[in-house]
Amino acid sequence: MDTKGINATFDLLSLTGDLRKAGGYHVGPCPFCGGEDRFTVKHTEDGDRWHCRQCGDGKYHTPIDFIMRRDGVDFKEALKTLGGDLPAGTFTPRGSAPTQPTAKPLTLPTAEWQAEAWLEVSVASQLLNSNQMARQAGREFLASRCLQLCTWEAWRLGFTYAYDHKAKRRKPAVTIPWYDMDSMSETITAVKYRFVDHDPTPDALRYSCRKGSTFGAPFGLWDALPGIHHTLLLIEGEFNCMSVWQCRPKGVTCLSFGAQGAGDMRILQRMATVYERVFVWADDVWSNPKQVEHAKELRALVKADGLALRSVKEDGIKHDANELLMRGALPDFLTHILGVECQSTDKGV
Repeated sequence: MDTKGINATFDLLSLTGDLRKAGGYHVGPCPFCGGEDRFTVKHTEDGDRWHCRQCGDGKYHTPIDFIMRRDGVDFKEALKTLGGDLPAGTFTPRGSAPTQPTAKPLTLPTAEWQAEAWLEVSVASQLLNSNQMARQAGREFLASRCLQLCTWEAWRLGFTYAYDHKAKRRKPAVTIPWYDMDSMSETITAVKYRFVDHDPTPDALRYSCRKGSTFGAPFGLWDALPGIHHTLLLIEGEFNCMSVWQCRPKGVTCLSFGAQGAGDMRILQRMATVYERVFVWADDVWSNPKQVEHAKELRALVKADGLALRSVKEDGIKHDANELLMRGALPDFLTHILGVECQSTDKGV
């Protein structure tokens, strides 16, 4: 049997030990690094595929890749182990085995912190979607940004009164959780607050965050589908990321590195390796002298057929993704730049 046939028909569960069924997946301890619920086998039309959240590279791999890593052999030997044969004249692919990550694991908030953060997010979400007058400021703010109810719910936005240390008082704010999830668990790393009152104070705070929040992992990981999506768009700002998501460009994962200079570059680099194309869209980071090194690192993520985009200002208005959404121009812009069709052409109003 040839390579395609082996990868399409081999029962990977026969090699992985005892995994628990979870929908279209099987999950459990990783055969390579141990730990609970790290290893996932996904059952697809093209056969079983696997990855580990801890020791993998973020990409799903084939049964042949599994044998290459388990036995430390090359592609030809792994194929032979699974009962396959190389056709005459076939070259052994280079780099087929999953690479070992070089970046240190991300330090996550404690379980206690996450439990408290999830409770806050849940209460804030209920308040945003309730009929109480108190939440009206949050709903009006999100509507003014042309973000729809489906987007609020998908990204678990909420409403609260957060403390502004500059104003020294609590102010109305939209809660923005940074989280990830798979078939078995959910992880929250940060809760950000976007103040929505009209504070006339010069240099008034626009954002704050829950104490103990960490912003190393990118915003939007819960919707990342490497191996299914072919394009990665890294974008500055949570509202820009959610604006792109609302347009649903086909085959595109959109992640945000937050504000200028934020985000762990090692994680962004690792994410970039598992997509065919990578685009980066920032504001004035490309010309800001204080962010020169960060700009160079972001540019380096862009692959040959990608682009490094910069939001330009015109008449004092910054034309970022959210501004284009409010103008009804974002779907057409994404189609033009990314070369993909947007599944939603709603203008967000």
